Amino acid sequence: MVLRDADGGSGSHLLARRLAGCVVLSADPVAQSTAWGMWQWCRGDYAAAVAQYRELGGAHLAPLIDALAAAPRDLTSFRALTEATATMLDEDRATAAALTDTVRALRQTARISAHVGADVTERPPVIPLSTERILAGIDSSRRRPAAGPVLATIVVPFRSAGADDGRARNLAACLASLNDQDLPRDQYRVVIVESDTRPRWKSVFGPYADSYVFAYAPGRFNKAWTVNCGVVHGGGPDELVCVLDGDLLLEPGFLSRSIARFEDDTLQGHWPYQHVLFADGPSSDLAVERRCGPDRTGADVEELRGTYLHRTPGGCVWVRRALFDRMAGMDERLEGWGGEDNDFAWRAELYGGLERFDTGLLHLHHERTAPDTADRPPALDVFPWCTWPADSGSPIGDLGKYSGEQPGSPLGTQLGKHL
Repeated sequence: MVLRDADGGSGSHLLARRLAGCVVLSADPVAQSTAWGMWQWCRGDYAAAVAQYRELGGAHLAPLIDALAAAPRDLTSFRALTEATATMLDEDRATAAALTDTVRALRQTARISAHVGADVTERPPVIPLSTERILAGIDSSRRRPAAGPVLATIVVPFRSAGADDGRARNLAACLASLNDQDLPRDQYRVVIVESDTRPRWKSVFGPYADSYVFAYAPGRFNKAWTVNCGVVHGGGPDELVCVLDGDLLLEPGFLSRSIARFEDDTLQGHWPYQHVLFADGPSSDLAVERRCGPDRTGADVEELRGTYLHRTPGGCVWVRRALFDRMAGMDERLEGWGGEDNDFAWRAELYGGLERFDTGLLHLHHERTAPDTADRPPALDVFPWCTWPADSGSPIGDLGKYSGEQPGSPLGTQLGKHL
């Protein structure tokens, strides 16, 4: 499954879908909330694009645009607008040229776009696979890695307060897609790091990890510290580290392709993707069924609906372990939502350089822990980016960080009141 933005091809129908997608994104708060910051940066440009689309479409398209804007999740309205637009583009070259320029203008700012696959239909809802069913399908006979060096350590940070938020199902799907990679299972190490007040999920997910680390933390989820704990306490003597969010569904060749890129001796790290498709709920259920069910055929992107984020710093990053150590890992002062992936990427670029490769990732839907429209915490506006570690004498990944054994630095304590 190669995930690409819908305007990556050519032809009037692809352009029509892209234009209709502009209407969807401009009117759908659920799509916008996928990356609220990115949406704020480009919302004015999208509003201008839709206004120009409506003007150029004239009396024929304007009612269809208005209908989709009033019900942005209605597939019938989306198809009607797409087909009418494609017909107009074929018949009126001047309008086609102007609307092509409208879409091209969005490339100046747009890092978020709506995706409605061409094959999305009103199919009967997929019965979601449960966490238990997904895990039961994992082949436990594949030989696990030994204590010695293997090709890579895969660190998956995780927290879920209950089975209803979707995160546990997503982690199960992520683990299933990690287990059946085309790379021999004993050549990579999977580390799950659960950060919470108690190890709620160890009995469920522990058997499917090569190392299960529990990191006690009663407050906001600290992804940076959680990842550091995984590398320090769960990782092995492996050359490569992959930080992987537990809500990504991977293709069978993901690990072998990502690792093979390090055959270039000058490569210190990389993002293995250009685009991430944040699938909506029904599309996530379908993707999990196709990837983790009995057939394991995988879902085609044209069967899915969701929101694309383009060239983001989060989700998955690969680095050499030496680079991770040189950077002292991720900045543990960043608690709560946002910032840690950006800071890590900036410092990785500074210390070793990061490449980005032209493939895609699929993000599975889950409930959000904060209001979708929440702005970033004010403290991030004055955060001392790229200054970690604040105290080079303190070890990273200290499992006693939040237990009261070792109080945080004054800076960390001060920022913790706001993050």
